[in-house]
Amino acid sequence: MSLSRYQEVLFLLIILSFFMIGFLGPKFWKISQPIFNFKSIQYNFSNPVVSVDRLNQFYSNNNYLSSDQFNNKVVVFRWSENIMNYVKNDIPIPRMYFPYIPKNISQYETKKKKSVFIAILLPISLKGNEMVLEERRQMKIAFSTNNIYQIERFSKKYKIKNFKKINFSTLNRSELRRIKLELLNKINSIPISLILAQSIIESGWGASRFAQEGNALFGQWTWKNDDGIKPKGNLDANFSVKSFDSLLDSVNSYILNLNTHPAYQGLRNFRLSQYNTGKNINGNDMANFLDKYAEIGYEYVTKVKKMIKKNQLINYENSSLATF
Repeated sequence: MSLSRYQEVLFLLIILSFFMIGFLGPKFWKISQPIFNFKSIQYNFSNPVVSVDRLNQFYSNNNYLSSDQFNNKVVVFRWSENIMNYVKNDIPIPRMYFPYIPKNISQYETKKKKSVFIAILLPISLKGNEMVLEERRQMKIAFSTNNIYQIERFSKKYKIKNFKKINFSTLNRSELRRIKLELLNKINSIPISLILAQSIIESGWGASRFAQEGNALFGQWTWKNDDGIKPKGNLDANFSVKSFDSLLDSVNSYILNLNTHPAYQGLRNFRLSQYNTGKNINGNDMANFLDKYAEIGYEYVTKVKKMIKKNQLINYENSSLATF
């Protein structure tokens, strides 16, 4: 056998031995085999790290900046400038969302802080309205196709009058009409300027403890001890400020609150009348019906309207999200 041939055989034997060790080694030497966390891998793929240079390219539904980016002032300022330019030039906003407010937002210079907060909340608010309008569309389809399961689901979510007493399997035409009219009154969007104004007031431009610790942007209360954050100085209170997993969850809960709570029936009736007559629905007008949102009563209405005017939030009313 030639020397080169001998070397080839020896090389193959070495490779084979390494191969066998790879399979038998852990068991033979009692070495723990590696465990791969596939859930973690899947999570990383579903929540991609986004380069700021690609901001203009994101049009999908669940794109988030990575934590090292949305706590980086340079990246965040660049983001807000882009969003404001989109609004100024009437260009649809990319479908890209912050999961929570940057932890260092209170350190920003005032003008920058305001710009960043609006840039973060605007696409999320638009998404929240998009979702409720899709529910409105599905609700109409449910009635046109007599889909009782869907009708019951929407009736429960939007707290139809006497819901628990309704037998949905035996509804007559008159009852179906009543439920549909009530759902048409309740399932609809909220003006963007109103969403922005109330989130600013209730969260202190995103710097409040409740916004930072629990994505709580609208000061909604809960009486479930494990579902919120107790106010400091009143840890024995029988309520907490409701916390959320993300900013979008907070916005969705706020929209549902205005669309269902008896205290805002006047707001919904006004919206419906404007809607039915083809008139514009804006945050300044709808703010007139928020006197029950806070303990200060009508003073709160004045506060919201001043916030809309001072920060020209009406300019964001016609903003839109980029198509999928």
